[in-house]
Amino acid sequence: MRRYRFRLDSVLRVRRLQEDVARGALARADAAVAESQAALTVAREWFAELEHRPGSGQPAAWEARRTLVLRAADEIDARIADVDAAAAARHHRQVELRDARGRVRALEKLDDRRREEHRLEAARQEERVVDDLVTSRFRVADAGGRS
Repeated sequence: MRRYRFRLDSVLRVRRLQEDVARGALARADAAVAESQAALTVAREWFAELEHRPGSGQPAAWEARRTLVLRAADEIDARIADVDAAAAARHHRQVELRDARGRVRALEKLDDRRREEHRLEAARQEERVVDDLVTSRFRVADAGGRS
């Protein structure tokens, strides 16, 4: 009997490569989330520092401080939006990886089933050969005893 060969092996290799690419994209998305969270932490620390600075009684200094605090608040809003966008991108990458894994697992299951079918067929064929050998020996022995 021929050696087992999965007909969709090239497709399985491509699917595994796609899974690896999806895994890499997820790793980059995780890094982007961490980076955006770090930027948010820096913005919040800047805002907290501005709030603890003593204010001046001068109207111009008060107005300048107020402008800085408003900019810091805007910066925090922008960083929160960045974190949300990075988290959404990470979720999208997780879905892509899950789908890629599913496609690979489906082909692997198919390969396992085909491999098992091949093994069973080889066992059946071997059994037929043994049966033929036993039957032919019996016939030869029986024919020799009748003469």
